Amino acid sequence: MDDLVHIRNLHVNAITGNDAWKRPLPQPLRLSVELRTSFEQAALTDDLKYSLNYAVISRNMLELMKKNEARNFHLLENIGRCIGEVVLDRARGGGADARIEVSSTKTEIRAEEVKVVMNRRKTAGSIEAYGQDKFVVSGLRLLAVIGVFTFERLQRQVVSLDIEMMTDFTSGKLDFQLIVHEVVEYVESSNFKTVEALVLGVNQLVTARGVARARVRVEKPNAITFADGVGVTVEKSAGYFVGKEFLEVDNPTPSGSSASSESFNFPTYGENHAGSLGAGEHTAYIAFGTNEGNQVSNITRAIAELNARGLTVLATSSLYESLPMYHLAQPNFINGVLKLRTHLSPFDLLKELQDIESNTLNRVKLFVNGPRTIDLDILLYDNIILNTPKLIIPHISMIERTFVLQPLCELLPPDEIHPVTAEPFHDHLQQLFASGTDRSKQVSQDLKTVLPMSRDVSDSVPASTLLFNLIDNTHATKLMGILNTTPDSFSDGGTNTNVAAALDNVTRMVNEGADIIDIGGVSTQPGSGAPDVQEELRRVVPIIQAIRSASDARVRAVTLSVDTYRAAVAEAALAAGADIINDISGGLYDDEIFRVVAQSGAPYVLCHTRGTPETMSQMTVYEANSDENLVEYMDADVAAALRMSEADEVFVRAVARELALRAMAALRAGVKKWQLILDPNLGFAKGVTQNLQLIRFLPAMKTYSLTNTSSGEYVSFNASPMLLGPSRKRFIGEITGEPVAQARVIGTAASVMACVAGKTDIVRVHDVKEMKQVCLMGDALYRMQGTS
Repeated sequence: MDDLVHIRNLHVNAITGNDAWKRPLPQPLRLSVELRTSFEQAALTDDLKYSLNYAVISRNMLELMKKNEARNFHLLENIGRCIGEVVLDRARGGGADARIEVSSTKTEIRAEEVKVVMNRRKTAGSIEAYGQDKFVVSGLRLLAVIGVFTFERLQRQVVSLDIEMMTDFTSGKLDFQLIVHEVVEYVESSNFKTVEALVLGVNQLVTARGVARARVRVEKPNAITFADGVGVTVEKSAGYFVGKEFLEVDNPTPSGSSASSESFNFPTYGENHAGSLGAGEHTAYIAFGTNEGNQVSNITRAIAELNARGLTVLATSSLYESLPMYHLAQPNFINGVLKLRTHLSPFDLLKELQDIESNTLNRVKLFVNGPRTIDLDILLYDNIILNTPKLIIPHISMIERTFVLQPLCELLPPDEIHPVTAEPFHDHLQQLFASGTDRSKQVSQDLKTVLPMSRDVSDSVPASTLLFNLIDNTHATKLMGILNTTPDSFSDGGTNTNVAAALDNVTRMVNEGADIIDIGGVSTQPGSGAPDVQEELRRVVPIIQAIRSASDARVRAVTLSVDTYRAAVAEAALAAGADIINDISGGLYDDEIFRVVAQSGAPYVLCHTRGTPETMSQMTVYEANSDENLVEYMDADVAAALRMSEADEVFVRAVARELALRAMAALRAGVKKWQLILDPNLGFAKGVTQNLQLIRFLPAMKTYSLTNTSSGEYVSFNASPMLLGPSRKRFIGEITGEPVAQARVIGTAASVMACVAGKTDIVRVHDVKEMKQVCLMGDALYRMQGTS
């Protein structure tokens, strides 16, 4: 029988045990019946006698309920049985097969509706059950601590549950009110991070109370602003849970209590053994921040102390200047994140960090979120989830702080997942920037990358720290003026071979707008022989000394870079007053230069190169990665916006990969991420088209990162300033047909403008006056600098 005659929501009153207030009073009920039949003959003849008359059946149901209006049925299923006897009575116009529903909106105060669903048929004069009886609780509204975001966990939120309990009403009574009470207590006294855990826990609880099978649906009506609700559904039998422990959630919040920032907890599942996690090696990520005293010195002292205590610092992020958060009336902070290896448990690690704060850096905590010489917080420890009054891992507030997430994402690949939220850290960072600043907590969440000079580590001679807004690229382009002291440089050889002439040229470039002066004592022009170390020192060091003792204060204070690949020259130059080491070899020509850079703390221009000045012009073939241990990342959206071809991507990735591997070598030697300035090195082992590709596609290269799965190393170009030096280069001469290097000013200007548009942070030039004007126009056009 495929046809149905149905009666939906016939309204009646009846006593079904106690009402929501535990009183045995009549309640409004709704009766629904579907009678399975065949009314083909009635349809063909248009004669009701061949079908079931729903008017008669409805009247019979109403008469039954009227006759028994003083009777206490006790249970909804008892009413269902009685309705079954009426609608399956052939003598009174009933059928042979019926689906019966009895529902109430007043029986359970927390639920929108409870109902029983029964399938009955009459055979051989008796009524039998078939299929599955169900007891359904719909719209059970509860208040729960649930979710993975901070704002979700600082207050309870409404969840709505629908529970279908498959049972057999012929075998005994189902105490649904007890089950509902236990579900309410379980949900409202527990602490969930996912609706998946909640729905499975409820299912397990229900099936443990004599229910053969349960289907539980959980919905969060307020999770998504423009959706009525989101949630999950699960259906499990009692057998599924045999042998499984009951899903307990640690750190329950008492039912009825309010959540707050003090009681905020991440749920943990069996993680209370954290105190015994000291055995073996563990990886932890530590956030640091400082806004008192010499901030860079505070950070380097803290890192040195960590290493001295056997807490091996494996990697560091860039440094960021951030505005204070929560307590706004205090100096700006310098923040970052470091990765370390430890044998300590989380609690013992916390003790060490607190001891360094108090006893090594002499931190005095006047009030929460106030000024500090150093703050060291555990963000992550392996992949554990820990929740105690003393320590919460992952750090409770990291996903609401740009000054924590941004540096952390420099140390974690784009696919690294937050242990609690199950969402990539990089996605959290993008969402945080997209959400804008919560001005009740912070004036602005914008960050500036800090490039401290080596003199910043000393309290005696402060230097001019370079700041870059590398996130939205709104900083002014830094101009690096070239001062070659060689007699054989390709475009200006012999012009600065004595100190007086060199000092005059430095003064001129400073007055013309140079931010940095780059002093070089070795020509990289093919065919020019490199001088010995002593000759290079004689060319470079006296000029540095003369600049640092100049009568003009602006000249005396200018940031100085030394263009050398020799460790001995770098060391002497820094001692004489230089700030930056610019190594065209990326550490390939002198193994000791990384040591010098690491010990000094000086910024280091890490350049890409291949071969030597004599051989590099024959080394311009670049191929895709073939090393299965190297995993590359580059933002596909940026590449698409730049219209990069497959060949473009292969080349850019190849240069970036080789540069990243040299960066890994530098970091391995103790150089800090915040010391690095990256230079793809135009003209070095690149042809004309390849130089253009580097300028054109630098925004994509700036998104590059590389993981070495064999060593566990990871390096990201994110937040490292990029330098390009197109000035007077041969590729400009080949394109413009200008053979004289000094005459390539216009071609250089066009290249510099393209560099500014392509997010280059520092441009290295000979013609400072002209290129300063280009940068000013470029910054006004592309970076909103100098405009109102």
